[in-house]
Amino acid sequence: MKLQGFLLPALAGITTAKSEEQLQNAEVYIIKQQETKFSNVPSIPQDLAQAILLQRLSTSEQPSILGQLPESISQDESILYLNQYAKTPRPLFEEVDANEPRQLVIAFSGVTTQKQKDLQAALPGVPLAFTAPGLSRLSAKGKKTGCAFDQSINPENAKCWKGKTQYLEYNAAKDKNIIKQLSQNIATLQSRAQSSTLETTILLLADPSSSPLRRDILEDELVMAEDIPTADSSFNADGTKKPSDPSKPFHAFSSKPTNLASRPGILPSCFTSHNACITATDSCSGHGQCLDKWSTIDSGDKACFSCRCMSTNETNAEGHTSLYHWGGSACHKRDISTPFWLFAGTTLALVGTVVFAIGLLFNVGEEKLPGVIGAGVSRSGK
Repeated sequence: MKLQGFLLPALAGITTAKSEEQLQNAEVYIIKQQETKFSNVPSIPQDLAQAILLQRLSTSEQPSILGQLPESISQDESILYLNQYAKTPRPLFEEVDANEPRQLVIAFSGVTTQKQKDLQAALPGVPLAFTAPGLSRLSAKGKKTGCAFDQSINPENAKCWKGKTQYLEYNAAKDKNIIKQLSQNIATLQSRAQSSTLETTILLLADPSSSPLRRDILEDELVMAEDIPTADSSFNADGTKKPSDPSKPFHAFSSKPTNLASRPGILPSCFTSHNACITATDSCSGHGQCLDKWSTIDSGDKACFSCRCMSTNETNAEGHTSLYHWGGSACHKRDISTPFWLFAGTTLALVGTVVFAIGLLFNVGEEKLPGVIGAGVSRSGK
C-alpha cells in the first residue's frame, strides 16, 4: 500500500509533464490561392525554413538577408523547396505589380502538445506545408501595432498595417484567447487568399531547448567554463600538468584536436623540466623546441624551460609552400610582424616618393623665367 501510494503521484506527475511537452519540430501552414496537399510532408532544415519565411517577408524596400543554402541537402533540393514554399519571385527588370498579394506571417511560441491540437483544430482545410526541426525563432522584427488581432491581419487597415508585409508573434501559453481569435478569422484569411490580396503563413515555433544551435552554444559555454586549462587549475606549482579527473563528464571538445594550438590556456613563463614543457605545450605545437633560458647563466639548480619558436614551411591545399613564422607561449600563433612592416614600409616609401616628385614638379613650375630671352637680338642698320 505504501509503494502504491508513492507510485501513483509519480505516475500522475509524469503524465502531466508529458502533456506539457512543447514542439520539437516547428510546423508551417500556408494559406494561398492554390493550395496543394502532399501525402508526405517534408522536413526542411532549420536554415532553409527560416530563409523561406524571411523571403515571404522580404520586399524591395526592406530586403531580408536569407543566408546560404544548407549543406545537409543538395542545392537542387533546396531550390525545389524555395520554388515550392516561398512567394513567387518577380522577374528581374519588371516593375512592381500593384496587384501582388501581401504577405502575413503569424508565429506562435509556447506551443505545448495540447496547444498544438487546438491550433490544428483552428485551421480547418489548411494543409501542413512542411516541418522544420529545431526552428524556435524567426530573425524578423515583429510590429507592435497595439491593435486587436482582427485589425492587425487586415491589410486595408492603414493604422495597424504598414507596408506590404506584416509579421506578428504571439505566445500561445500566455495569451489564452489568441487561438480562439485565429479560429474566428480563419475564414477571412482564406477568402483573402482566394482573391489574391493576402497570403498568410502560420508558424508554430519549436521549443527553444530543442534547437541544435542552442545546444551547441550551451556545450561550448560549459567547456569554456570548466574544460579550458589555466595556470592555477591545470598545472602544478612546478609547471607539470595535473592529471585529468575521470569523474568529469565527457565534453564535445574531445572529438576535436586537443592540442594546445586549438585551445591555448594561460601557461607559466617557466617550466622546471624539459618534460613538463613538452607535455604542457604539446612540443611547442610542433613549431619550436623547449630550451632552458638560464642554461648559459650560473643559476645553481634552477631551470627555466620555455618554447623557442622557429620558422616552418607549410603547404596549403593548392600545393603551394610558404614560410611561416610562429610566436606565443606555445608557438601557436602566426607571427605576421615581418610581412606587416615590410608592407607598411613599402607603402610609406612609395607614398613619400610620389609626394616628393609632385612637390619637385610644383616648385620647378613656380620659378620665374629669365628676363634676357631677347638679349643678343640687334636691329640691322641701313
